[in-house]
Amino acid sequence: MNGTSTATPDVINAPGSSAPHADHISGNRTKPLNKAVLGVTLGNMVEWFDFALYSSMAVLIGDIFFHSESRTTQLIAIYATFAAGFLMRPLGSLVFGPIGDRFGRRAALTLSIALMAIATFCIALIPSYESIGILAPVLLVCMRMLQGLSTGGEYGGSVIFIAEHAPDKSRSFLTSWLEVGILSGFLLGGAVVSALMLGLGEETMRAWGWRVPFVIGGLLGVIALYLRLNLQETPIFKEMQENERTQMANKRSLMSMLVEEWPQLVKSLGLVAIYNVCYYVVLGYIPGYLTNELGYSASFGSTLGMIGTLCMLVLVPFSGLLADRVGRKRLIAFGCILLIAFAIPAFKMLQTHNTVLVYTAVLGLLVAQLIFEGAMGATLVSLFKAPVRFSALALSYNLSVSLFGGTAPLINTWLIGETGNTMIPAYYLITAAVVGLVAIMLVEDRTGKPMP
Repeated sequence: MNGTSTATPDVINAPGSSAPHADHISGNRTKPLNKAVLGVTLGNMVEWFDFALYSSMAVLIGDIFFHSESRTTQLIAIYATFAAGFLMRPLGSLVFGPIGDRFGRRAALTLSIALMAIATFCIALIPSYESIGILAPVLLVCMRMLQGLSTGGEYGGSVIFIAEHAPDKSRSFLTSWLEVGILSGFLLGGAVVSALMLGLGEETMRAWGWRVPFVIGGLLGVIALYLRLNLQETPIFKEMQENERTQMANKRSLMSMLVEEWPQLVKSLGLVAIYNVCYYVVLGYIPGYLTNELGYSASFGSTLGMIGTLCMLVLVPFSGLLADRVGRKRLIAFGCILLIAFAIPAFKMLQTHNTVLVYTAVLGLLVAQLIFEGAMGATLVSLFKAPVRFSALALSYNLSVSLFGGTAPLINTWLIGETGNTMIPAYYLITAAVVGLVAIMLVEDRTGKPMP
């Protein structure tokens, strides 16, 4: 995080900086910039900590909330409830996008974290199926839908908030910290659940211990809410408020925004597709793929996934730093090309049952993902004009995640079952990378330049 203060002086005197943003890149702005990055990143971490708790305790929650003699039916019910959160994300973008564009980025992000905290804390209070019957899973699904609604406004709002505070020359580096928040939230959620399972034991966890992580998540949400309430609104939104013409533009309907911005929306859909497909396949699907399709032990797959996540956590800011130096468009294109070239060899190496080759394959895929990971946030934000930025990015991002990212493990598992071909995930990655490559070729590289 210390890198933010060293980058600021370079930008203050940058000849490429535009005059309208002079107030936002002059004077003593290191403190509000650091607060913006820290406050939004920690809030993002809390959002994904809360979201991760459910998946970490899926089987346990299934026993408590879903009564069924069939284990398969119970698992389907619990994962369908998990999927409900993803399905609500596009709706969340329709709720929080207009709020962010009309009432402020900070207002939308504050409401988002408040809703997540409330929903998470309420899950901790829901009685079990044994106590209230069918009402228990109904309440759980409702709270999961509220969590999904909240998440629909989180990533787009967070990356916009940091990007609109950031100097032009360090926008990729600063927005890359959001990935640190997301990955930290997932890791912390899993670690808290594991520690409680180890300390309390399975019987105590089943009786009442499962509620503790959700209480922690709710309390962390209150802290994140406090941080966001104390953030300054972005300079660009303040400028929009002072501009009468922009205020009129804010009143445009969603349909008129879609008509005007559809080329940028399509590009965003393509970029988010490779961004999320790669994430969910490499870090989310491959550990289970190794166990379920290739016969590796569950501990081997989970350890590999944990190591991969930790590597991403440490290296993503360096990817953002590199993007500010060599150009975001160049890095994203190179990452897509590397995935296209390496996906098939990587999955062939996974099937060798040679530990060294397996780690090499996952490492290669992670490197390809890392190359464009740090550049993606700033690239997505720079696609859209300020008056519709929140609505357009939130909608395109969440549609793409729901259609291509979150469904990747399910689609790959189904296709392998239908075809018997264990190379399906490689072809899936290549298809997404081709889409991403076409999309980035159509994008103007605004590295080091003001956003539109």
